[in-house]
Amino acid sequence: MREKIKIVSAGKLDKTGLKKVGKSFLISLAGAGVVFLADITSTVDFGTWEGYVAAMLPFALNFLRKWLLKYESKK
Repeated sequence: MREKIKIVSAGKLDKTGLKKVGKSFLISLAGAGVVFLADITSTVDFGTWEGYVAAMLPFALNFLRKWLLKYESKK
């Protein structure tokens, strides 16, 4: 059975696109929050690496979310 594919033109977002952008924002916000809390509580001192950690932590959180939790994947 073929799956219907919807084409969304440039400059527009549909409901699915908004959900993906929202999830990405929340993951980035969580990553920034972890770095912020670690810095505030002096748990970890990132020093000059803080910018790199803040940039890569959302990727790491998203990877762990996909790796540890169930999700559906289209073939």
